[in-house]
Amino acid sequence: MIKIRHGTQQRLYYALPEAAQIITHNQWSVPVQGIHSETLRRTYRDSGRKHGRAIGRDVFFTVEDLEAMGYRAMDSSTDMDADNQIVELVMEE
Repeated sequence: MIKIRHGTQQRLYYALPEAAQIITHNQWSVPVQGIHSETLRRTYRDSGRKHGRAIGRDVFFTVEDLEAMGYRAMDSSTDMDADNQIVELVMEE
């Protein structure tokens, strides 16, 4: 997960496997407990790569990106991700 802070605003970008885990409803509004990460990668490619951010070989999504692709996700904004690693970028004015 990448957390970007600018003043009081904060934005979370989830790596592809993390984003797949926080999805609560699939594209047909059926409740799920996450989806397979390759399904999310395929949806990302099929959308024309409009939603999400590619950084190197990795793809990162905000909750808004997931919703724009038709999923519903729960923002699990905690201080640590599954691997207890988080990258925090603080933008100064």
